[in-house]
Amino acid sequence: SLYAKYGYYTSANSYFLCPDPVKMDQIFSRIRYGTAEPGIERSEYRRTHTGDVLRYPLTIGGFPVSYIRDLTVGFEMRDVDKQAASLDIAEGECLPQFPVSSSHMITFETRNGGRLTMRTSGTEPKLKYYLEVRNSCNDRTKAAQDLNTMSQAVAAELVHAKEGRL
Repeated sequence: SLYAKYGYYTSANSYFLCPDPVKMDQIFSRIRYGTAEPGIERSEYRRTHTGDVLRYPLTIGGFPVSYIRDLTVGFEMRDVDKQAASLDIAEGECLPQFPVSSSHMITFETRNGGRLTMRTSGTEPKLKYYLEVRNSCNDRTKAAQDLNTMSQAVAAELVHAKEGRL
């Protein structure tokens, strides 16, 4: 069976309406450069050539982040959860394979088989997200639970949808 070979995948694609471009920038800035929040461990990636410090969440819904690609600022790192949370990044290191974009676009992968891409819409005042979870043990119930947990974490931990009235 294909499930036995590839695992069970489940997905959720949705969006948050955000007609205020300043608020949209603030949401992505908090994800990218965020400060300490209760229960959210963050990276401390100091880019020596730009002077900025990237503070991405190291978990989403409690699941360890294993990969980050931010096409807005030109950053990509694999095995995030196996690296030190605090690193100096020199010029030419951690560059994405894809071209840098002028709009916001960040992708996270998690050790539970999750993949989340968040981006701004090019035509509408929306923050779109694409979320999928792969369960390699073909456990549909666990995959659905993990998807639900991560979907709630997008709203609560990353976007702060309730506080921002989105």
